Amino acid sequence: MLKPFIFAMACFFLSSCAGTYHSYIDNIKLALADTPDVELSLDEVLSAKSDLLYVTHGERARAAMALMFIEAGQQKWVSADNAMLAMEQGRIVRTLGFGRDLLYLTNTAADPIARYSTIHAQSSWLRLADWQHGEYGYPLKSRFELVPGQQLEFFNRTLATTLVIEYVTYQAEPNYVRFDNEWKNYFWFDAASGALLKSEQTLAPFREPVSMTYISRIARSVRDSASQVKTNE
Repeated sequence: MLKPFIFAMACFFLSSCAGTYHSYIDNIKLALADTPDVELSLDEVLSAKSDLLYVTHGERARAAMALMFIEAGQQKWVSADNAMLAMEQGRIVRTLGFGRDLLYLTNTAADPIARYSTIHAQSSWLRLADWQHGEYGYPLKSRFELVPGQQLEFFNRTLATTLVIEYVTYQAEPNYVRFDNEWKNYFWFDAASGALLKSEQTLAPFREPVSMTYISRIARSVRDSASQVKTNE
């Protein structure tokens, strides 16, 4: 079982009210597999008291993160080893405990990912990123491509998705050695509901990719689809 996140939460969410904090702490008890990669059953995911996110960072084993708070439009996910991801509409806007952390991202309201169905060939997005260890105000520019008709497999079910490929360019000379200033991010959206099911985001040239699967969202979709099939029989 995941241990209570008392110390971690005190660091991450000092701005949160005490009552809400303790309510979440009492509810977060997740069963983890004994294998290196977390693998939860459909029933385990559906019975969890908080939404769960599968996260793989680089070559590390897959971990589960729990949704602890939604504050100011940001979802804050926390792992058993005290790492945190803050996301807006599926975009990572802040990290903690991932090494050379992302501190801040500007212009998130204009992110096309938040309105993926309106993305077209001319869609673009410019923002500035602040990083740990004195890296501030570095510009990132993106363009996007829609690839419909993609499939994902979860819980022995096939989900139809639309893939958004984001082509990112790092447009400034950083204070560290890099080997590439261009990379791709990937976002898989449910073809029927438009919900984001999975993404793979590389935040900067020096960062390993972060792969995220909204496993609770997927579990609910699988459950609802099965219920609909039984209703129609």
